Amino acid sequence: MPDPAHSSANTPRKFWRQQFHKAGSQEKEKPSAGKTSKKAGPKYEEEDLPKPRTISGLGNKAYWVSNPIAGVLYVLQGEVFIRISVGGVREEPVHIEKSKTLARAALKRL
Repeated sequence: MPDPAHSSANTPRKFWRQQFHKAGSQEKEKPSAGKTSKKAGPKYEEEDLPKPRTISGLGNKAYWVSNPIAGVLYVLQGEVFIRISVGGVREEPVHIEKSKTLARAALKRL
């Protein structure tokens, strides 16, 4: 929960809106999962990456975000969100299902 003394703090829902919902054409559409640092790895232009895909049946809202290297499931529930990334070489549909299974288990504990 955010500290009332620091009302300018970024709340989970505020972060969620910034990452997944446009407030005009200038706002970012993706979390930083697709960006790489200057230190290592290939560089991907944001427009080359797939847009977040809505995943139904999880929390209040859920999105799958992927890039050529990995995929991440973001799930918003109330005033918190979880981020799940499962490693290993798998086909994307299997990767999504494994992530959804973990998310369901985690959401029961919130």
